[in-house]
Amino acid sequence: MHVDSSTLRGARAVGILCALLLLAPVAVSLAFPAAFFYAPYHLPYQRMLGALLVALAIGMLLALRDPVRNAGVFAVVGLTVGSLMAAIVYTLLVDGEDPVHWVAQVPLHLAVAVALVVTYTRLRRPHPIVVRIVAAAVLLLPFGLYLYDVAYKAFVTR
Repeated sequence: MHVDSSTLRGARAVGILCALLLLAPVAVSLAFPAAFFYAPYHLPYQRMLGALLVALAIGMLLALRDPVRNAGVFAVVGLTVGSLMAAIVYTLLVDGEDPVHWVAQVPLHLAVAVALVVTYTRLRRPHPIVVRIVAAAVLLLPFGLYLYDVAYKAFVTR
């Protein structure tokens, strides 16, 4: 499939911007932990989340060498970040966490997820069923998390 040079430049720019936005919480959370983590803070979980975000950013940067051949990376990172955002929204709604997450994390992850998925659709023409499955996965994730919470309370906290 041939993609014009302006689409390739745009894909590379989106990839670099999204990689930087994925790295931002790792650095900014040192100064403003309440914007990205939930009290009480647990250093092992903060490290794991930071490692995940760094790995996604590195994956994005590695995909930029040939965005057309690596278009799937845009889709997978977009799906991952969208799922992370859905989990954050669920946590904010159910657990009533600090509202600063609504203005820090949610817009950041939403912007990255949408930019990567839109860029993917510009690089490749995905099958409409795949698009529906990805959208359903992100939208239904909060319900899956609710079922997980119910199972956890029923079996683990006895």
